[in-house]
Amino acid sequence: MKQKNILFISSWYPNQEDPTLGVFVRRHAIAASKHNNVKVLFAKSDEGISKIKIEEIQQDGINEIIISYPKVKNIIPILGTYLKVKKLLSSYDIGLDLLVEKGFDPEIIHCNVMDPVGFVALNWKKKRNIPYVVTEHWTGYTELDGRYAKSRKLKSYIPTIANNSSWMLPVSSDLENALIEKGLGKKHKVVRNVVDTDSFIFSPSSPVQFLVIADLENDQKNISGIVQAFDVFSKSNTSVQLTIAGGGKDEAEIKSEITRLNLEEKITLIGRVSADVLSENLNKSFGLLLFSNYENLPCVIVESFACGVPVISTDVGGISEIINAENGILIQPKNKLQLVEAMIVAVEKKWDQQAIRQFAINNFSLKKIGKEFDTIYQSV
Repeated sequence: MKQKNILFISSWYPNQEDPTLGVFVRRHAIAASKHNNVKVLFAKSDEGISKIKIEEIQQDGINEIIISYPKVKNIIPILGTYLKVKKLLSSYDIGLDLLVEKGFDPEIIHCNVMDPVGFVALNWKKKRNIPYVVTEHWTGYTELDGRYAKSRKLKSYIPTIANNSSWMLPVSSDLENALIEKGLGKKHKVVRNVVDTDSFIFSPSSPVQFLVIADLENDQKNISGIVQAFDVFSKSNTSVQLTIAGGGKDEAEIKSEITRLNLEEKITLIGRVSADVLSENLNKSFGLLLFSNYENLPCVIVESFACGVPVISTDVGGISEIINAENGILIQPKNKLQLVEAMIVAVEKKWDQQAIRQFAINNFSLKKIGKEFDTIYQSV
């Protein structure tokens, strides 16, 4: 079957300022490139520049064009929003014109996260007659999060973006149901997040720790709740450590909680680290801990599975769609006692780590997800 020219655009994408932002979108682009000709165009505002800056990057089989443009500053809300969207559209037009000059004519736009880059996809469909599909990751459409339902602004334009797409491709059934309930999109298919099983390898060693991989913010991720539960757990499991990978706005608060509980010798924060470091830490862990109040379908779960490591997680969003008794333990949000009990079970249970790894390969590999995207593209 003939390869198609697919242009990925995204509201979130890794960049110099935030190398982990939307890393799952990059992985989707890499997966899509296994069967089609894929390029990525990402535009972002930058208050530190006075003119547009264009950077081209070639990595992992995809060509990325990153456009930075001067930040729009206007204190009048409605005018400010209009000027920001106008600047966004013109910046993406510059990038698309550059690609076309180099011989790349996109046949399909693959839009990721509708707010705000969906404006670009809609504009190109109307003015350039290029169809688009949407992959949606944002938890805001779900009831547990609720941000979409509360926003008059989002409800004024997101339905138009969604309903002009050829396909809506949420990453979980939970999110799919939320989109359908809100009348967003006409055709839906779940295409899950992807894991690079070559980066997250299966190399188990004697476990010494539990691992957290998350943004360090408590409203969603409840990292302080994990610290408090680990304090209880560690009193009867004195040799087990806790490693926390990530960064974020509540880092100081979390460090303060660790100090208050005298856990500096048992809990280590390693910051935002590479896939290699995460893989190394997963392979020496009893399990990955996720204690979120709301989620969609976090990539860290399938990364843990790829290393053959079980996951303890709250039963929120689409997480129960992939965690079962063979690869993890589901608990209720905010229930620290259940988290303590789950850690005890995870330490004592004999997990079939090879089967956990195979589950990741069968369901979330680059090859598997890339084929699912190809089927979608061929139908457009």
